[in-house]
Amino acid sequence: MTALVKALGERSRRQLVGKRRAAVLVPLVDDGGPQRLILTRRTEHLPSHKGQVAFPGGGVDPGDVDVVAAALREAHEEIGLPPGAVEVLGLLDDFPTVTGTMNVTPVVGRLRTVPPLTPEPGEVARIFEIPLAALRDADRWRVQRMEWQGRRWPVYYFDHDGETLWGLSAYITLQLLALSPEGGPFPLEEAQRL
Repeated sequence: MTALVKALGERSRRQLVGKRRAAVLVPLVDDGGPQRLILTRRTEHLPSHKGQVAFPGGGVDPGDVDVVAAALREAHEEIGLPPGAVEVLGLLDDFPTVTGTMNVTPVVGRLRTVPPLTPEPGEVARIFEIPLAALRDADRWRVQRMEWQGRRWPVYYFDHDGETLWGLSAYITLQLLALSPEGGPFPLEEAQRL
């Protein structure tokens, strides 16, 4: 984990400005067993991103000190994760949403133990985990080329336990894996050129 903290701190992080801000918590479980990520599936009745797999998160509120505070607040509201249970390791690159209306900052946090988690029924249908070892298996990933408003880009998909990780949450996951000592399932530079 020390190598990941070093990689997060020493690199030049892409910071986007000028749009609404959101933050997500990337909860990395490091409790002595296999390392894994905690994700959610959003409920079907939300106005946006309904039914999608996502990290806990949402818009930065005026009362939030910064994106870290926003990510921790949202994780507490959505899955009942106490902020004190999270050791913040650093930030990944800012990512624009596909519509370009919001910039999202992923906050990587380590959990040495996983407290009891409870989905907020208005937002979260399910809380689940994906082992990092499974996410590093290139054969389990698939890619589709998408085009919208004259832009083309790859969209990555990973199926696990009846859920599909894709879109922005998949990009965030791939960047985290690329920065980890074990590396990702494929070179991220190549992935971005597809």
